Amino acid sequence: MKNRDKAVGYSRVSTTQQSGPDHFSLSLQAEVLMEMAAQHDTMLAAVFTDVGSGTKATRTGLQQLRKSIERTDVKWLFVYRLNRLARNLRILLGIFELCQKNNVRIISYMEPTITDTASGRLQLSMFGAVAQFERSLTLENQANALAEKKRQGEVLSNRVPYGYVYHNKHAVIDPETAPVVQWLYQQYVCSGMGYRRLTAACNQHFGINLKQAHVARILCNEHYAGSEANYPSLIDQRLFDRAKAKRLGQKAKKTHDDAWLHGKLVCPVCGRKLLVAAVTKPKQRYRYYRCHQKDHTFSVRGELIEQLVWQTLTSLAKASNVKMVMKTKADCQLPRISEVTPAELVAQLENGSLTSQQYIQQAKQLKDTQRADTKRKQEIQLAIDQVLAAFEAPTTELMTVWQSLLDRVELSSDKLVIGIYMKQWPTANLLEMKGANLDE
Repeated sequence: MKNRDKAVGYSRVSTTQQSGPDHFSLSLQAEVLMEMAAQHDTMLAAVFTDVGSGTKATRTGLQQLRKSIERTDVKWLFVYRLNRLARNLRILLGIFELCQKNNVRIISYMEPTITDTASGRLQLSMFGAVAQFERSLTLENQANALAEKKRQGEVLSNRVPYGYVYHNKHAVIDPETAPVVQWLYQQYVCSGMGYRRLTAACNQHFGINLKQAHVARILCNEHYAGSEANYPSLIDQRLFDRAKAKRLGQKAKKTHDDAWLHGKLVCPVCGRKLLVAAVTKPKQRYRYYRCHQKDHTFSVRGELIEQLVWQTLTSLAKASNVKMVMKTKADCQLPRISEVTPAELVAQLENGSLTSQQYIQQAKQLKDTQRADTKRKQEIQLAIDQVLAAFEAPTTELMTVWQSLLDRVELSSDKLVIGIYMKQWPTANLLEMKGANLDE
């Protein structure tokens, strides 16, 4: 029996609605592809299908088609129309080049046979350009239709915001829910309530069951102020602007002004920084520094640990040699200045040890090094002054100062302070400095 060449087919519709009995349906395209295979006396090995836009190259069926074309036993590619392959000229030409490379002929039911010649390539380009033009024209018509709907006051979907109802393609004010929206904006602007308290008060006032996230979306929706002509106004624009200003003002980052050790305490178990947590009980609020992991939990009372660290810093301030030790530690961190002086460089140039080019380079390096050393000395001296000022400043300013100077405070498992480290000296424990000698 004669071995027939294998062929593959491809069919596509843009939407699921086209899978019905119209002239682009997948079932009708499949019948046409089978007739084409019979006419060319070839076996239709597979038909790859897609439901989606012809402008996308990432279609599943199209990717499978590419792989099948690369097989040596496939000689034909049947399509109902070329725009079923692609409505983008670049994608269409890419498929055509792949077929040429693998000796696969493209046969279209609705277009003349395309040859593997320059005129055939021009013909394919013309078909692809027409397909791409049709796609662009469709998108343009869709955009014009949407603009016309908006001009006539129609909404684009039957899913309208809370406070409206969908009626005859228009958004109409709902007399039952619109007062809720108006009440929420008025109360949010005039009271000090946040979303949580506002939601609870609204549900109690109207006997409804709104969620906090739903209330937050209502207070952000510009449709209520009549920002678009197809949505009637529920509230005044000035009221919406006031609500927006309050909402944006409350988006500032949370601060921990009362927790001056925030981000400074280290968990003795895992080494992570402890986070601030608060527990509110009737007429009392307790603040903790806590590390809560899957394998362990560690926490300390905020007021107690802050008092303990403060007492430790106060005792350090009373040690007369701490300031001298800190200056010595700072001097040790200064980079070593080059021992070569400008006069020595001049002498080396005169005796021939350096060329003029070498002298220029080394003189520039020496100048840059001296400038960097001076800047580093100024930074170290400023750090020393800040630390010393923190020891001597009034009590009301100390917590803010130490918050900016401390790098970390290490605790033991029994919640005792075992290490205090500064940002400028992250490896030097202040508790060890207390009894340190200057010669060390």
